[in-house]
Amino acid sequence: MTEARRTLRQALALAALSVLVAAAVHLPLIKRFARGEFRETFFVQADYPGVRLITLAEAEELWRAGETTFLDARAADLYAEGHVPRARNVPAAAAKTFVPVLIRRLAHETPLVVYCEGGDCRSSLILARQLHDGGFKDIRVLGGGWEEWKKAGLPEETGDDQE
Repeated sequence: MTEARRTLRQALALAALSVLVAAAVHLPLIKRFARGEFRETFFVQADYPGVRLITLAEAEELWRAGETTFLDARAADLYAEGHVPRARNVPAAAAKTFVPVLIRRLAHETPLVVYCEGGDCRSSLILARQLHDGGFKDIRVLGGGWEEWKKAGLPEETGDDQE
């Protein structure tokens, strides 16, 4: 029985050490979380029932069907370097004060797919929340964003022509 206790103590000590090392390594991230820097990127599904995350396969299917408006939440210079064909550029940083006329004219039931850089980019979620608050009811966020779209070799356009 003493061997089992010693093994258990060692396992608990190892687990405690792992938690301490993880906390030390991620301390800057923990501090940012404590300051509330990530509040605007998280949303409670009940508060935003019209917003949902989708996969690349779902986004491609919607794009190929051509019945969905794609919105690129990245800055204009990144949009000009490359974007999903037919996507409109609505930088999340400017969306609170400026929403293009084309978007304002869309019916609020129009399905929208919003994307940004991908990875840890928060712009698409910020824009999705703003659109939801503006009355849009069907907003889908491509989690992998432009990075995933481009990596998959899907069609892309360059330039800033927004018709």
